[in-house]
Amino acid sequence: MSLAMSSFHRINGEESARMKSLMPINSISDDDARLIHALQVQPRAPWSELSRALSVTPTALAQRYARLHAAGMVRATGHATWINSSRNTAFAEIDLEPGSLARATAILTELPMAMTLDATTSGTCLIATISAPDESSLATVLLETLPSLPGVRDVRAHLITSTLKSGERWNVRALDPEQAAQIRGPRLPRARAARNLDPQFSSSLMAKLGRDARTPAAVLARDLGVSEQKIHDAVAVLLHGQQFRLRTDVINLWAGWPVHIWYFADVPPRQLSAVATALTTHPEVRYVGTAAGPANLTFDVWLRNLDVLHALEAKIDSLSRTGVMIRRQIVLRTAKRLGHLIDHEGRFTDRYVATPG
Repeated sequence: MSLAMSSFHRINGEESARMKSLMPINSISDDDARLIHALQVQPRAPWSELSRALSVTPTALAQRYARLHAAGMVRATGHATWINSSRNTAFAEIDLEPGSLARATAILTELPMAMTLDATTSGTCLIATISAPDESSLATVLLETLPSLPGVRDVRAHLITSTLKSGERWNVRALDPEQAAQIRGPRLPRARAARNLDPQFSSSLMAKLGRDARTPAAVLARDLGVSEQKIHDAVAVLLHGQQFRLRTDVINLWAGWPVHIWYFADVPPRQLSAVATALTTHPEVRYVGTAAGPANLTFDVWLRNLDVLHALEAKIDSLSRTGVMIRRQIVLRTAKRLGHLIDHEGRFTDRYVATPG
C-alpha cells in the first residue's frame, strides 16, 4: 500500500473523534475546496492524477482528505443509477405529532429504502427520499410502513417520473474549467472485461462503494474474495454501463451553503419541461425532478444565506408565464444522506445503512 493511501488508513476512530472536536463546522480553506471539487469531478481519481491537476503532492492530498473525512465533512459515495431514473423512487413528506420526530427519525435511519432524511422548520415534518427495488416494495413503504410509524398524521408522496439534475452534478466551484478538465473520467472497461456481472457480487460491490467510493481495489478484492483485476473491471463496467453513479458529498454548512430548502411546485403542464430544464442551470439548485403526486416538480437548493431566498423564488416564478405555485420546506437538520448517518452537529458519522442495490 502506498504512503499516500496509508496516511488515510492510519486515522482510527479515536483520531476521528479528535478531528471532529477540533475542526470548526464552518471552516473552509481554498486548498480544501479545490480538493473536494476535484473529487466531485472524479471520486475515485488516484492521488497521483489529482496531484498533477492541483500541483500538490499525492501524500499531502491523501492526508488532507483523511483529515476532512475524519472530521465528518466529506464522504465519497455512490448509488445505483435506477434510483434517480425510475418510478421506484419517491419523496415522502411525513407529517408528525409534536414530540415524535426523534423516534420516527431513529426508525427510518435504519430502513435501507429511506436513503435520505431531512427535518424541516416545522419540527413535525420529515422529508424522506424513498427508493425501492420495485413498485410493489415502494407501495408497501408508502402505504404501510410510513403511515404505521409512531406519531404519523399524514404522508404525502411525490413519485419521481424523471430526474433532470441530481446531487453529483453539483460542486463547490473551486476549480476553473481548465483545472477540472485535467482530471480524467473513470477508466474504460478492458475489451476482455465481463460485461454481465454476477448480481450478488455486483450488489456487494455497490454496497462497499456506497459506503466509501475511494476504497482501494486491493481492499475491495480482499473483502469480496476476488482479484484486483476483477474489481477494476467490475467498477469500470458499472460506471460506463451507467449502472452505478459515484459522487462526493460535502456538508453544506462547511461548504458555505448553509441554507437547504426543498421545493414542491405545481407548474402548468405545458410549461413543466421548460421550467424544469431552466432550473437545472442555476448553480444553487442541486436536484430537479418531475413528479406525479401533489406536486409535479420537485427540486432542492443550497443557498449561502436566507437573504437571497426571495430573489431566487422570483426567478423561479418568472420562468412560467402563468405563474408557479411553490411550497417550500426549509431543512434544519439532515439525519441521513444516501445511507450515511449524520449527527446533530451536521457531520457525517461512521455509520452507513446500505441503500438498495
